[in-house]
Amino acid sequence: MKKLPQVLILADFAKRRVAEALAVAEERLGGHFRLLRRELKENVEDERVSAAFGLVLGGDGAILAAARRVARAGVPLLGVNLGKLGFLAEIRPEELGPTLDQLLRRIPDPVELMMLRAEVFRKGRLLRECAALNDVVLSRAAFSRVIDLRLFVNGEQVNAFIADGFILSTPVGSTAHSLSAGGPILTPQHDAIVLTTICPHTLSNRPLVVESSAVLEVEISSASPGFALTADGQVMVPLRNGDRIRVRRNPWPVRLLKVSGRSFFQTLRTKLLWEGSPKHA
Repeated sequence: MKKLPQVLILADFAKRRVAEALAVAEERLGGHFRLLRRELKENVEDERVSAAFGLVLGGDGAILAAARRVARAGVPLLGVNLGKLGFLAEIRPEELGPTLDQLLRRIPDPVELMMLRAEVFRKGRLLRECAALNDVVLSRAAFSRVIDLRLFVNGEQVNAFIADGFILSTPVGSTAHSLSAGGPILTPQHDAIVLTTICPHTLSNRPLVVESSAVLEVEISSASPGFALTADGQVMVPLRNGDRIRVRRNPWPVRLLKVSGRSFFQTLRTKLLWEGSPKHA
């Protein structure tokens, strides 16, 4: 008997809307693929797995978790938006059945999007590393003081400043935390990293965009405990005075299947409410 190819199903399977989408996937793909379930709450990175594609049932947060999990394996991902925003998970639940029928006929070439890899060094030794599709954020806790930061690009000091935090973002993540902190919007095809300061204690500090090949390092200190690194808002690494964070382009991009036909600017108009016409008196 011929062995069926595999499709990953990645989701939080306890959610009701996930169960409904899973039933559609099983009906359309059963008999054509062997379905492998992976629970995203496990927060696994760099899993070695092989599949024709991965079906991510959830919102953008599910896509972020899935990207860290399978980017290294090169599994292309298709997101079904069961959340609220849907910048990355582009397929609506009602589109799932027809989309899977389309994939049974032909799986399109995936779009590759860059990710970041962060390394935390303590007293010169590597403490932890993690990947991020949206951003790596250095920030203080709610009741801690501001952070002193020194930024280096390719070994050269660029700035020293005091702030509530610092965001290192991919082009995909430029519409997330960085945007809310005043950073620019980059199209996903840009080959760059966005550096945005959170509430800097100086008016001269502005967002900075550098090439994706740059090696970024940040030295941090604070007069009080309670600050940390977070990757995509899902992975948290507590930090101490004197820790050094190195961020660079991740060797493995995430691969996404784009099948809806909606462009990035269509998504911006819809999600950022740019659809309205100006009102005249």
